[in-house]
Amino acid sequence: MKISLRTQAVLGIGLIEVGMLMLLLYSVFHFIDQSTRDEVERRAQSIARVFAATAADDVLSLDLASLQSFVDEVAKTPGTSFARVVDYEGHLLAEAGNPQHLTRDFKGSFDAGDLPNLFMAQAYIVKAGIHYGKIEIGLDLRSQKENILNLRHRSLVIAALEVLMAALFSIAAGYYLVRRLKKMTEVVERASSGGRAQKINDAGHDEVGELARQIDLLNERNQWEHSRSDLRIRNLEELNRLLQKKLAEKRDF
Repeated sequence: MKISLRTQAVLGIGLIEVGMLMLLLYSVFHFIDQSTRDEVERRAQSIARVFAATAADDVLSLDLASLQSFVDEVAKTPGTSFARVVDYEGHLLAEAGNPQHLTRDFKGSFDAGDLPNLFMAQAYIVKAGIHYGKIEIGLDLRSQKENILNLRHRSLVIAALEVLMAALFSIAAGYYLVRRLKKMTEVVERASSGGRAQKINDAGHDEVGELARQIDLLNERNQWEHSRSDLRIRNLEELNRLLQKKLAEKRDF
């Protein structure tokens, strides 16, 4: 199957563009996911440790009112779903936040797949080496996931537009190149068939333009050679006519 130069250019550039964009997008998305996971875990652990250090005295003194006031403030922090305090025996001392999330069992690690809607972290309350309880918090990641999804959609749209622009440019460049080559082909075919070839007059300053100028020079030389050959033939015919005339005159004598 014959494939035109224009089609080859479009397919080649398109495949390269799509392959490189897929690799780039995969790297960018993987970096975004990993950096988001690291940032979420760092933030959750930092909040839990600060919460544990701040609430330690209230836990030791069993000041439940202060603990409840404190967890209420922590639960109101943007991005925080819930906060709770339990003693060393697992008894609940105070909690606040999303009621649905408060009913879930603690799970402090990411799955291998997408980010969860809720990420939990905990920190132990320790004084003088003695364990008095622990702090558990939950971070609501729905806004981060939505932002990442929007970023992916925008990246895919930009990538699609880039591929489309590259394809359009390839088609236009291929059409321009094929039109120039087609004109050269017609001139060469006319010259090879014995006809009078017109000049290509390609104004391009690239390799194709240089080829067109060389073809014009070659055609001019061929035309000059043909004209000289025609002149020699006419001279020979004239000389032959004169010789025939002279021979005829001699025979008459």
